[in-house]
Amino acid sequence: MFAMPQRLMAMIDNHEVPIGMQCFTGDHTLIEVMGRTGLDYVWIDSEHSGLNPRALEDTVRTADGVGLATIVRVPEPDDTTSARRALEAGAEAIVIPMVRTAADVTNMVDALTYPPNGRRGICPAYRAAGYALSSFSEYAAISDAGLFLIPMIETVDALTNIEEICALEQVRVIVFAAGELSYALGEGANASLHGSAAIQDALVRVKAAARAHGVVLLGGPIIDPTAEACATALEEDIGVLCLGLDVMAFRKICEQAVAAATTAVAGSTRYTRQPAPATGFAR
Repeated sequence: MFAMPQRLMAMIDNHEVPIGMQCFTGDHTLIEVMGRTGLDYVWIDSEHSGLNPRALEDTVRTADGVGLATIVRVPEPDDTTSARRALEAGAEAIVIPMVRTAADVTNMVDALTYPPNGRRGICPAYRAAGYALSSFSEYAAISDAGLFLIPMIETVDALTNIEEICALEQVRVIVFAAGELSYALGEGANASLHGSAAIQDALVRVKAAARAHGVVLLGGPIIDPTAEACATALEEDIGVLCLGLDVMAFRKICEQAVAAATTAVAGSTRYTRQPAPATGFAR
């Protein structure tokens, strides 16, 4: 298992555009659907969802079964235990939220690499190592060499330190989190890349640092992944597309279904029903 190449990194190195979706439910059926419809990766969330280490292992196993690369967002930038458990379960990459400095990332590097490179604990009895003592040293070397960390640029400090963050060897991809950053910059609820001058300026700064260090941006039209929106994301140097979030995508489907039924009933002389609730999306 551990001898498999990094699927996402191989695509990026070949100038292919990986596409994926965020998964907050951890539902294995939904993950199988993602893999069977052509997605390349699934972003498993443990910052804003209830996924626990025990559930995570089977979730990664399901993703592997349908050819999906797995990236896992840990709850906090210093939660090295959750990050280590995600790697042990077989995740390809760790998404680090609320990064402020390069030290947040190097602390994670130290925790996720084995001695003498770092301080990760030695144990052959987990999934990523193949549950094998005989080949553990091979696994450890491959794991250290292929460590893949994805910082989220969503704090003012991260903007200040973007050059140092992008310069780190283990950082090949970053997330420009326009929504969180908008709040941090005092702009309020504005998740669009082009929503305000402050966000546009921040994006220009992040793109410049990423280009200078060969780093790819992960992002895209999470709420409405049209072809036009994807093209706009590619023009903004976003080379790894994230095309949805499972619970929000399901909400959109439900809203569309209710709206269709409500419209049909409104045109009927025999039936009636209460108006639909207000949409959960920006108008």
